[in-house]
Amino acid sequence: MSNEEYEVLVNKAIDNAPNWLKADVEMIVEDANSNNRISYVISELYKRYTFNFTHLFAAMNQNSEWTITSRERLNFIDNNIDLIQFMIKRVQL
Repeated sequence: MSNEEYEVLVNKAIDNAPNWLKADVEMIVEDANSNNRISYVISELYKRYTFNFTHLFAAMNQNSEWTITSRERLNFIDNNIDLIQFMIKRVQL
C-alpha cells in the first residue's frame, strides 16, 4: 500500500468517525494549549465517560441510557486509539 492510499484510508476513517468523538477531540485539543499528546487526550476522554455525576443523576431518574452510551463510547475509544491520534494531528494543523 502506498503512502497516498494510506492517507486516503485515514481521511475516510476520520470522516466516518462519530460526531461526538470529533467534537470531544477538537475541544480537548483546543483547551490544552501545549499538552496535546495522545495519552493526555485519551485520559480526558476517559474522564468524560467513566463513572461520574452524570451516571448518578441518570440512576436517580432510573434511566440507564447514559450508562449504556458511556460504555459504548469507552469501548469505541479503546478500539480506535490510532484513529484518535490521527484526529489530533488533523486538529493541530
